[in-house]
Amino acid sequence: MQSGYVESLQIQRKKGQPFESVTFVELEAGKGIVGDCHALGGDRQIALISDKSKQWIRKQEKEGLCFQKFQENIVTKGIDYTRLNEGDILIIDHAAIEIGSYTKRCFPECILKQTDRPCVLTTGISFGKVKKSGKIQIGEQISQTD
Repeated sequence: MQSGYVESLQIQRKKGQPFESVTFVELEAGKGIVGDCHALGGDRQIALISDKSKQWIRKQEKEGLCFQKFQENIVTKGIDYTRLNEGDILIIDHAAIEIGSYTKRCFPECILKQTDRPCVLTTGISFGKVKKSGKIQIGEQISQTD
């Protein structure tokens, strides 16, 4: 089992507007983040990324196709996304997020794919759905269960 913590949080209140950094969010089971325009249920209620993946993206001289399209809700520190499997649960305070099966795929027209360079958006992120409602905030501990 892994453990880590919440490094940063973001929500998008209205489509087309920029994401907003916040210090806490309220998760609603079966929906997503309260107040986020993407809180519509489904399998991709929450987008998570590791701090290492986020740093890697920032350091790239040439942007991959998805760099501007992907936007995370939660940046984590200490969680290895290559060790997460579909159905694993991340517990943050009293809230719970179930890791889904969906991951980002590569597109042939991406400069990274065309030059055979790796992209962390295929291994350093996860999507999940809220299994248990609760408030989470920056700095809170994350623990993983199967």
